[in-house]
Formats: sequence, structure tokens, C-alpha cells
Amino acid sequence: MTDVAVEGFRRTHVAMVATAAVALGLLAFAADSVAGVVGQVLIALTSSGFAWGLAAFLAGRSAATGKRAVGGATALLVFATLLYYLLVLMVSRRWSGGTLEDGTPADLLGLRSVAIMTALWLTGSLVAGTILGRLGHIVRVGKASTSALAAGAVCGLLSGEGWQAVMLAPPWQLLTVPDPHQAEFFRGVVIAELIKIVLPIVVLAWLATAHRLWRVWPMLLTAAISSGALSATLWYLLYAAANGI
Repeated sequence: MTDVAVEGFRRTHVAMVATAAVALGLLAFAADSVAGVVGQVLIALTSSGFAWGLAAFLAGRSAATGKRAVGGATALLVFATLLYYLLVLMVSRRWSGGTLEDGTPADLLGLRSVAIMTALWLTGSLVAGTILGRLGHIVRVGKASTSALAAGAVCGLLSGEGWQAVMLAPPWQLLTVPDPHQAEFFRGVVIAELIKIVLPIVVLAWLATAHRLWRVWPMLLTAAISSGALSATLWYLLYAAANGI
């Protein structure tokens, strides 16, 4: 491959990452304003660990080298996070307008919350981008056994948020709520939970077919289950830390 071709491929990858980052940030922000079941579904599709993790993985999978895979995936998540919270800060301004018990404005506390959450998710972006970008590159260039382990790990990581939600709020309990107003909300929660679990499995099936990994399916399954359990635990700890701030 000539230097011109390499440079062209690099620029195409950078443009793709930048476009994906802008789209991800805008879609996640827009999904916040949609209420009801549709809103729950849109959040699962655009503003979840699955959606953002898949974008980072695909950025890594499309890169020419391991270094660019990690850099592209990390940059995508970082810039999408910055764009999302910039929109929250400047456009929706949902941090403002509240009051404390004594009647004084709670804007400073709201800004503090936005700053903390931005820092938290930026840190997560650095970690997740590094891992998912590397896994994406391994899936594309690795041997069958290595690619299978990486693909299985990706499936587990992408589904971890959904498994964590199911463990905390089992669908069979949410669907039996007697209150009709709550029932509609919980139906959306259940659909969102299922999306976060089923779609990573679809991604795994696609990767196994595209890279001819079905012959090493035990590795796929083992890696998916192991990383899924780990991911669910990490999501639980992350949400616990965020709620405790």
C-alpha cells in the first residue's frame, strides 16, 4: 500500500470517527427529551453502554493498526461525551432552575453534578475506548481462536448493562405492576433491558459469521459469559458510585 493510500485511509477513519462522535452525542441528547416507552427504547439504542460501546468497537475494528484502533475508539467516546454534556450545559440547562429547602437557587449544585458526571464518563470513555478499540482490532486481524475470544468478550461487555438491569429489576416483576400508569413506564424499561441484551448477541452472531468463528463456538460462549458477568458487576458498581455522589 502506498503512502498516499495509507494517508487517505487514515483521513477516512478520522472523518468517520468524528462523524460518529457528533452523531452519538446529538442522538443521546435528543433521546433524553422523548418520554414514555419510545423514550426508553431510544435511550437504549442511542444513550446506553451498548450503543456507545458498539460505536467504539466498530471504530477499532475499522482501523488499520492497533494504535489507531485504540486512539480512534477513545477519541470517539471522549468527544461524544463532551458534546453531550456541552448540550446539557448550554441547551437543555436541566441543571438550572431548582431550589434548595431554604428557597435559595440550586444552580451551583446542578453545575457541580454536571461537572462530576462529565469527569466520571470521560474517565469511563478512556478506559472503555482503550479496551473496545483493541478488541475491535483483534477481532479483525487475529487468528480464529484469538478473534473468537475478543468477539465473545465484546458481546459480554456490551450486554453487561442490560444484565445488571435485569438482575436489579427482573422483567417478570416489572410486567405485573397493577398501576396502569406505572405499567406503561415499566414496559418501556423491560423493552430497553431486552434491547441491551439481545442486540449484543446479534452483534456476536454477525461477528462469528463475518470472521468464520463458529467452529470455535466454545471460546465465543465462554468469553461472552465471563465478560458479561464482569461487565454487569462493573456497571452495578458504576451506578452505585454515581448515585452516591
